[in-house]
Amino acid sequence: MDFLETVGAIAAVCGCITAVGAVVLLIVAIIKKAKAPNDKQNERLDALEEKLIEAGRRIDAHDQYFKNDLLRFDKIENGNRVVQRALLALLSHNIDGNDIEPMRRAKQELQDYLIEQ
Repeated sequence: MDFLETVGAIAAVCGCITAVGAVVLLIVAIIKKAKAPNDKQNERLDALEEKLIEAGRRIDAHDQYFKNDLLRFDKIENGNRVVQRALLALLSHNIDGNDIEPMRRAKQELQDYLIEQ
């Protein structure tokens, strides 16, 4: 083998390496291009999941507000019942003049309610 054949063989090997490298780069580019829609979709899904998590936190906060409001309404309703019983006892006493015991119970109930609140 002479010098020109050796140089030719080395050039051929270098050419093959270059061709294989170009093919590998082409395959990598094709794979990236094929994965691009999935990557974009994954980014969108991640953003939507973040929004859903934040919305879930807000819903939890609103649920707590609703529970607090329900407790407050229950207390108001209980207070209204006590006041209505007291008014009924007053009306009954004013009409009959004899219903002192319901008046005492209504007074005690109203007093207990006011002390608890």
